[in-house]
Amino acid sequence: MNVSRIVSLHVQSDVSPDAEVISAKKRNRKLKKRSSGLYLVRSGSIYLFQIRLPKRIGGGAGSRPIRVSLGALPHQEARELADTLAALARTVFKEIEKRMAEDNGADLANIVGGAAEGDAEDDWPYEFVSLILKAGLFDAREPTRSPTPEEAKGLNLMRGLVRIGQQVSAKLDGRPYDEMIADNAEMLAASHLAKHDKPAEPGTSSHNYYSSTQLSDAPLPQTIVVAPVPNPEPRDRKPITPRISASFVADFMLDRRTVDRRPSNKPLFSDLASNYLAVRTSSKSGKNKDISIAENRLNLFVELIGDHPVDTYTATDLQAFIELLKHWPSNAKYRPAHLSAREIIASNQPPRFKTLSRKTMEEGYVTAVRAVMNSGQKAHSYNSPSIGANLTYPDSAAASVPTEPLGYEKTKKLLDTGVRTGLLDNAMLPLLAFMTGRRLGLLIHLKGTDFREKYKGVWVAQTSGIVQVDGVWKRIPIKTDASATFFVIHNFLAEIGFVQWAQERGDEFLFGELMRLADPSKSASSYMSRLLGKAKVKEARGEVFHSLRGGYISETGDQNIEKRDRMLQVGHDVGDDEHDKYGFRTLTEKKARLLANLPLNPEIDLSMYRGLDFDKLAAAKRARGRTPKAK
Repeated sequence: MNVSRIVSLHVQSDVSPDAEVISAKKRNRKLKKRSSGLYLVRSGSIYLFQIRLPKRIGGGAGSRPIRVSLGALPHQEARELADTLAALARTVFKEIEKRMAEDNGADLANIVGGAAEGDAEDDWPYEFVSLILKAGLFDAREPTRSPTPEEAKGLNLMRGLVRIGQQVSAKLDGRPYDEMIADNAEMLAASHLAKHDKPAEPGTSSHNYYSSTQLSDAPLPQTIVVAPVPNPEPRDRKPITPRISASFVADFMLDRRTVDRRPSNKPLFSDLASNYLAVRTSSKSGKNKDISIAENRLNLFVELIGDHPVDTYTATDLQAFIELLKHWPSNAKYRPAHLSAREIIASNQPPRFKTLSRKTMEEGYVTAVRAVMNSGQKAHSYNSPSIGANLTYPDSAAASVPTEPLGYEKTKKLLDTGVRTGLLDNAMLPLLAFMTGRRLGLLIHLKGTDFREKYKGVWVAQTSGIVQVDGVWKRIPIKTDASATFFVIHNFLAEIGFVQWAQERGDEFLFGELMRLADPSKSASSYMSRLLGKAKVKEARGEVFHSLRGGYISETGDQNIEKRDRMLQVGHDVGDDEHDKYGFRTLTEKKARLLANLPLNPEIDLSMYRGLDFDKLAAAKRARGRTPKAK
């Protein structure tokens, strides 16, 4: 836990070089100018108090100084505050040394939540003293009075809640935590509140006061949302409802661009992101929209969370990113270019526009950030802050909608409607998906040369994964290398003459009209979606073109085709265990022959495909990008 995040004073990180020199005497020798005084330096118009830990508790001349910003104020006032903080620091040093001698250093370490992520475990004295000094500065400016008995009870109540909150925060950050406490936080908090839920004494205040300059065993404040305790018996007065005060703000709710971070010589996130994108770009042939999308998402992370040394991020930064993304419009047209990212997010609260789905948020945005954080570990010797991060996603992020089967009647209507439009892609892409189980992105890139008679009477199709479009070699948008293996063409496609017609096309694309478009895969997906609408078979979000692929997998399973053979046919990676990975990575003749002659489902009439003129279908043009009216 970075303890400096919970205090009200912001410590400047961009201090001048002279702030590194603590001693006024040393600084006079170096800079030949008047000193601000012992323990006191200036950064522009701001004074900073700084001091090093004594060597006996882990400090020394080579250690980093503890800095506390005093703000812009008169020199005399800054001098008095520095003297006060110096006296407090010496008291803290003695207390730490005493507890170390008593072998109770671990107790103090627990007070500051253990070592921060990425920090050494022995760095807790620095964090602990920083906290006490910042709290001491606050108390010096706003002295507190002694708590009343009722306030003392409130402090005991808060200590218990804070202890629970500390473990919940550790769980969210991916740090070690007490499972008994974190996993039962609400129940424990409710029980603790019930124990202290007693009427206040007459004349006492309902506010709690605590002087941070007093060394206490109380843990530092953490955030926890506590459910109101149900009253077991009726009462005359209103029950006490726990409220989270303004100071109780979770770390991930803070502006992560300005929170204090430890010094680091590791590269900035933006530098690693640039290298990461450059490597991905160099591995692709031509312009790649996925890289462009990733670039926009990485820039969004920097804009929202800040550009920091990569090893200073924590799981809290990722959680903060998610917290902001839950208001990010999913449609780019609702993100005006003249507004900043935070302005766009603020304008969508409460959401007026549809926000990101859980899958897009997790696999699209957060995964891109994690990939960059992980990319420089070996070259720059650091542990990625994303490893082991236990992140929570908002319930407002829509869950992925599972693909649903179309059913026999809907499948027949879709195929029939596709044929009646008179367009080759509408007629044949649904049938190919229905009879091969292959993805749309691969099917639209098929050429005549991809078809061959693998075994006597058994036709297959196979793409190399690389095709030439307008004189430029490009990779087909296949999902895995397994998609580049051959797949069996059902004999029905040979019976209707489609296989023979395809071979006659030679090195031409079968769906040439689609391949002339700027983004064939995206256009094909759009056209197939329109076709589903035209056939009036889409009654649920899960009923999509991809349902045909799922239907093929289910149908072959119902006809006792082994799992491994089904996976090879549809282009899935083979094997749940090592045994499945042995043998040929393609279908044998026996298995291929079974698939080629798989009995057709009698519930689905395919007679509309017999006697089709494929040349006529291929020559038909889509009017103004829309599907012709079915005849």
